[in-house]
Amino acid sequence: MQNPTLLRHCRKIFRLLPLIVIPGFAQIGININLAERGGTFIDLVRESYRWNINGTAITSANVDAQGWPTADADFIYDARPVAEWAGQIDDPEKYRIDMSGTYKCAFTGRATLSASGGRIVNQTYVDSDNRTTFDLVIDGPPGPGHGFLILKFSNTVRTPGAQAGSGIRNLKIHRPGYPLDHPDVFAAPFIQALLGINFEAIRFMPFSGANDVDPVYPKVTHWNQRKTLADASQARMEPLDKLDGASWELVIALGNRLHKDIWINVPVSATEDYIRQLAALIRDGLEPALNVYVESGNEVWNNIFPQHAYNLAQAAALGIGEHENHARRTAQLADLFGQAFGPGSLNTRVRAILCSHAPMLKWWVEPMLTYLDKNRGKPSGYLYGISSQAYFSIAPDAGLSIPEILSRARANILGQIDESGGVNQASRLQWVQKAAQWNLPGGYFIYEGGSHPILGSQANLGNTIMAERDPEMGVLLKLNYTEGFTDVGGKLAMHFLLSSAYTRYGCFGLTDDIGKPERNSKYAAMRDLAGGSTTVLPPGSRASDTRNHNLYRNSRKPEVRIRNGAAHRVYQSDWYDLKGAFLEREAMPE
Repeated sequence: MQNPTLLRHCRKIFRLLPLIVIPGFAQIGININLAERGGTFIDLVRESYRWNINGTAITSANVDAQGWPTADADFIYDARPVAEWAGQIDDPEKYRIDMSGTYKCAFTGRATLSASGGRIVNQTYVDSDNRTTFDLVIDGPPGPGHGFLILKFSNTVRTPGAQAGSGIRNLKIHRPGYPLDHPDVFAAPFIQALLGINFEAIRFMPFSGANDVDPVYPKVTHWNQRKTLADASQARMEPLDKLDGASWELVIALGNRLHKDIWINVPVSATEDYIRQLAALIRDGLEPALNVYVESGNEVWNNIFPQHAYNLAQAAALGIGEHENHARRTAQLADLFGQAFGPGSLNTRVRAILCSHAPMLKWWVEPMLTYLDKNRGKPSGYLYGISSQAYFSIAPDAGLSIPEILSRARANILGQIDESGGVNQASRLQWVQKAAQWNLPGGYFIYEGGSHPILGSQANLGNTIMAERDPEMGVLLKLNYTEGFTDVGGKLAMHFLLSSAYTRYGCFGLTDDIGKPERNSKYAAMRDLAGGSTTVLPPGSRASDTRNHNLYRNSRKPEVRIRNGAAHRVYQSDWYDLKGAFLEREAMPE
């Protein structure tokens, strides 16, 4: 094995060397959902929190401290296509996720069980464990109503001697092929889909539930209000006033599992104690070779979200503008994370990103940077970069053919590259120039990007959805992230999303089935852009490693570095053992 001390020093040197971007090679990241279309977790209960009592959503009066029902209740899981429940399906292909198979299930307590959308078999109660196990069988192939499940728990007895109707705890519904004692949390297709593209980073905004989580100002969000692994679900839990998504522990675990940098969104209402504890949790849990991108809220400029109202009200209380408050908060996050991670971490491991709406470069971003420069010092000392969204329009106009829709999308991308003479002067090139003007070390980022129809519109919906599945859509994604981003100097583009249904509410996912990511051209196009996949090599693949375990190799895209006045193309590979421990980073000249 090569000298580990020398390797650590080499890695530090490589990170400090000047970098020239090679046009045509895009750095690609991904936003992940909860739940992915086709599943995130092995346990269905972790990704859905829909409990009804007599047809009404469960309330705080009928749950325990972890969110489990304390009365007879129904658990609901719905994977039907939009909007089958209203008697119509948006998708002209009527594509359905296949939920068929035998699910291994268990809960603490006793109950009379019945199911709609599946069959209960092999129900057994073990008195010594106070535990009920059963199998849930969902028949296939998928047809009308497939994927809509209601499990009814009646005559519940939570603990021996408790009265009837006292509820149950610790419900598990494991997907087909996973026994109840399976040690993993994440479903294999989800992990495989993420490893199938060599993403640079994972943005956890939808996964961690960054939208609609903030209260009305001046209320704050405390650390003990966050989601934990002990909660009944990782989905939004209104009865407990836990409005976030998956726990930060799962964010860290997934970053380590995939060996990818993480991009997190901190609630704008989170207290200083919350931020400090979050920073310490990530510092202590995230693999040391990985970086953390830190963003304040999500789209704080967007008035459809409560974080916008919170920021606006807080700004008024502080006597500053809403854009200035957003900048102040981002700098605060940088300070607190930098303190937690230690000297030298800012703009290296800790990467604070100041985000705003794409057209607002002159109206928000420049004033924010000026405000910070005046009140906090040079932004380049604590802000890694600036970021906007980079969507391209999918025209829903009635009568447009699929080729016409795609042609308009292409024109929309090209029109966003340079707006030197426009009103806003805020296209991708101008964002790159603004980052360079302020000497921000990371430059310009895309926090979300991809195709974007008019949300909610049903005009020409069939052709709009089919355009998303057309091979040309993969070409357009490449255009959006190469000529439209990397070639003008962009740093890292975070596509939105890994998976989603294809509906009137958007077709954002690279796939509409996490178990079948190659269903359309978008997934393969993104793999091409990212330089392939993250692979697992068999034992013995690397002669210099003499330890008896497999190695993960996370190949990175070629970079050009300047040494002794000459340009050298360098390929990087990160090596890990199967326990997730970072071994070394190789830099291999061409």
